[in-house]
Amino acid sequence: MQLTHAVDPHGIKAADLVPEAGADRLHLVGYWLLGWALVGLPFLGLLFWSDDWLRSQRSALGGKGWNLLASTISGSANGFVLIPAVVGLGVWFKRSSQRRAARLLGAMLLSSLVSGVAGTGLRSIIGRTRPEVSVEQGWFGPRKDGRWIIGRHAYASFPSGHASLAAGLGFMAFVWGARAGGLGLAFALAVGWSRFHLGAHRASDVWAGLLVGALTVTLLWPSCWAWVHRGKRPSGWPWSGWLVEEIPHNYPVDSRKG
Repeated sequence: MQLTHAVDPHGIKAADLVPEAGADRLHLVGYWLLGWALVGLPFLGLLFWSDDWLRSQRSALGGKGWNLLASTISGSANGFVLIPAVVGLGVWFKRSSQRRAARLLGAMLLSSLVSGVAGTGLRSIIGRTRPEVSVEQGWFGPRKDGRWIIGRHAYASFPSGHASLAAGLGFMAFVWGARAGGLGLAFALAVGWSRFHLGAHRASDVWAGLLVGALTVTLLWPSCWAWVHRGKRPSGWPWSGWLVEEIPHNYPVDSRKG
């Protein structure tokens, strides 16, 4: 006699968009990010030396098509566009019971904000002029000719704020996996290229912004990984569960439920 089992349609749940990852990848990606940040420092010195030559090569990709592409990519990394988009998508994932995916976006948002604030703070006090502005070129710090220049667009070139924000967001995607991290890396590099192509920054400005993002993600990586895959959110994080729910530390996590 053949036995059959009734299936409860209400018990069927869609597979998690973000699968749970093992702890081995936590350390692997963390070391990779730290290594990139350290190797990137001497490369930054090389870019300082070759900034002028690299800027002279931008004409190789001239034309309206390239300019439009660069403007579109650069605009996508604007905080007024990127942050609301990430928040909205995170809320949608939470309501769709994709809690791990929502936590991932929350971690990416946190990283991008910290990186963006760090990049903006650095460029405000470093005072390097942008390459295509009609002012004296140089490094002036927070004051020039006895006046404060903090917050002035012409003296806020190093590091690139767009690149910092994009790197903080994109590099944290490695929490999801290699493919997602690769897309995040491509996004950060594309944003950096767009800022350089449009003449808003030098190559060294862009690379410094990417380094700020890499260092930010390196510092936040262990906590973000534990939160996304284990539901353990540190109490010091700057939110109280408005975007995603916290799982108590003594509560057994079911990987099937995100």
